[in-house]
Amino acid sequence: MYRYVLLLFPIFLWTCDPAQDDDTTAGNTFDRELMLAHWADDIVTPALNDFTFEYTELSAAAEVFEASPTAADLATLKDRFEAAYVSWQRFAPFAGVIGDEYRLVERLNTYPTDTERLENEAGANLELPSNDAIQGFPALDYLLYGTEDPASYRTQIREIVNSVALDSPRQAWLNGGRDRFVSNSGNSATASVDRTVNDLIFYYEKHLRAGKVGIPAGVFSNGPMPELAEAPYHGELSRQLFLAGLDAISDFFSSDPSLASYLDALSVEREGQLLSARIDAGFATAQAAAEGLDQDFAIQVSNNNTAMLQLYDALQANVILLKVDMLQALGINVDFVDADGD
Repeated sequence: MYRYVLLLFPIFLWTCDPAQDDDTTAGNTFDRELMLAHWADDIVTPALNDFTFEYTELSAAAEVFEASPTAADLATLKDRFEAAYVSWQRFAPFAGVIGDEYRLVERLNTYPTDTERLENEAGANLELPSNDAIQGFPALDYLLYGTEDPASYRTQIREIVNSVALDSPRQAWLNGGRDRFVSNSGNSATASVDRTVNDLIFYYEKHLRAGKVGIPAGVFSNGPMPELAEAPYHGELSRQLFLAGLDAISDFFSSDPSLASYLDALSVEREGQLLSARIDAGFATAQAAAEGLDQDFAIQVSNNNTAMLQLYDALQANVILLKVDMLQALGINVDFVDADGD
């Protein structure tokens, strides 16, 4: 009898080795609901409120300009446009948290805008998905900066701005949406953490990396395409828009309790370094690369596309860390298909 006990004892020790369960225990004890509350109250809601304020100011300026198309009113309208467009970049990564059904990303920032249709189809039903390319900030960019006489388009400008109503999604979020988001703290494809992380990576990969940088830099074509840069008619805004979007995503990742602290609780490392630190360093590298570029990305890809491609490479390095290493560590499955195969 004692012989069998001695044989089984080391096996019991091996199967109960506490070191094996450290990561699992840390993952189970990390307070996902606290992280969701931080996301909701300290990131999403302030970004939504700020954008709602700036967009309301833009709407008011558009109405004043329609009634009184003076040079001073046009200057005010342009200032409000810039402020709202930058504020949008800080909110856009989280628009899906408020509700995909509102289609805010598609309606507010589909570019390039279709200038021919914009000129010839004033009064079109802007709620239709087929009309995404003739509305939002890109359409306003053209009408305000790409035409000789913005005053002749003042009614269309006001209609485009007022076609997107933010009160409904904001009230839905504040009156129940926020609480449902926070309480849905499980670990499944429909849970808030899984869905939000997927939305964030999708935005980073498709809109920030590809849309703002890769496409105008010609990564997916035979050469640079400056006409596909963001805000091409303004001429001094695309870098600022990019940096605002990058800052929003970087802050979301690292402000505690965050994805960074979640990874640290699991002691996730890559090549001897905390994965969170590598991702933070990747964001910093991309920011530094962008800050050295021309304020107009259309000019940048025309004059020195190599620097733009270096920014793309910096962004792409973090795609791998976020989409592969981080998701694997957190047990989150990718819920979208990448169009360019990365």
